[in-house]
Amino acid sequence: MEFKLPPAQETAFYNYVQELMHQAILNAEDKVNLNTPWLKGKKQAAKWLGISPQSLAKLMAQGLPVHYLDDMEVVFFNKQEINKYLLAQ
Repeated sequence: MEFKLPPAQETAFYNYVQELMHQAILNAEDKVNLNTPWLKGKKQAAKWLGISPQSLAKLMAQGLPVHYLDDMEVVFFNKQEINKYLLAQ
């Protein structure tokens, strides 16, 4: 079965679906931290890189940039710094 919308309704429907898709993509990016330059914790960094925590520890021992907050015992990784480090290897 096929039906045809008038051009104005077709355009409005297209715009509505496009906006829904755009919002869904933004929400998904936020959930996986694609929109932030920082990764909090070793687990998150390892997951983002697609490696094991043990491999991340080896990279850190070899000089992978990491930022520590001593008073909170939290580590942060900057995605741009990670990319730069890996490309230099």
